[in-house]
Amino acid sequence: MNIIYLSIIIPTHNSQNTIKPLLLSINNSPSVNFNKFEVIIVDDRSSDDTLKIIKDLYKKLKLKIEVIVLKKNVGPAKARNLGVKKAKGKYLLFLDGDVELKNQALTNVFKIISNNKVKAFTGIWDYHQKSTNFFPQFKALRDWSYWFAEREEYSHYYLFSTRIAGIEKKLFQKLNGFIEDYKEPTVEDIEFTYRIEKVSSIKFCANIMVHHEFENFLPIAIKYFKRSRDWIKLYLKRFRFDPVTTSKREAIKSILSSVLIFLLLMSALFKLLIIPSIILFLIFSYLELKFWKLILHKKGVIFLLKSIPTSIILYLFINVGAAWGYFLSIKSRNSQ
Repeated sequence: MNIIYLSIIIPTHNSQNTIKPLLLSINNSPSVNFNKFEVIIVDDRSSDDTLKIIKDLYKKLKLKIEVIVLKKNVGPAKARNLGVKKAKGKYLLFLDGDVELKNQALTNVFKIISNNKVKAFTGIWDYHQKSTNFFPQFKALRDWSYWFAEREEYSHYYLFSTRIAGIEKKLFQKLNGFIEDYKEPTVEDIEFTYRIEKVSSIKFCANIMVHHEFENFLPIAIKYFKRSRDWIKLYLKRFRFDPVTTSKREAIKSILSSVLIFLLLMSALFKLLIIPSIILFLIFSYLELKFWKLILHKKGVIFLLKSIPTSIILYLFINVGAAWGYFLSIKSRNSQ
């Protein structure tokens, strides 16, 4: 009898454009024993052709696939928890429904879990984009910069990113999984990360990689707003910055960007404000220097010139989201 060693949990919601490439990337993984893992798809009330595509693919794949169809939309946190209840594996691997495994990703997952020493690990996504649009390429480089160009030496990067992250099932159950209060994908992974790190270190695995296509500016900006809105509530409980979401350096850049925008707008009325605006921009530039060097190296001068205002505007969305989240927290406390 074959023992399932790994359960791959994939929540889907209207994933008709991405679920096929994902399943094919798992199916085409080299040097893996397909009897040692299963794929559990939890469809979170899709209204498109996601389920039809999965059904059409089913007989063509070598994978053991179980599909759980939910009658109502519950959000990714609860969908993942429901998938785990069906899982037979000793380890769980979470994948978002819009990624593709890079060639050796699954092979490297099995290498990590085979020694039974790592309790939790997280992978990454590469900076290459199929889209030729500016913003998806910018966003991919922004993330890549956090991991490599801007990462402080010896810092412990440990976000349990559900794009690709794994954990021992016993530990997941001990921690009671993801908090299901989050109906949207905002900070459920961050909150879970904090709880994992209290009992076990999360290993950052740069060789466990997926491809992810980013959206254009507005959808990402809205996600930044919502994520910072919910993250500030976690911060107010901990009062600590960290490499998971917002380091002190990132917090300073975020604040500087909003003050800079305010001063630039006010300088139209008060010309003297141009000088402090320039000083703030130089400080901001110094803090962003490593990221801008990466962009210059990868994409050139024109791309860099577009990236500078884009960075500042994105930080504004983060600040507004955090301010709104803080307001909601204070309002909630006063109403109790």
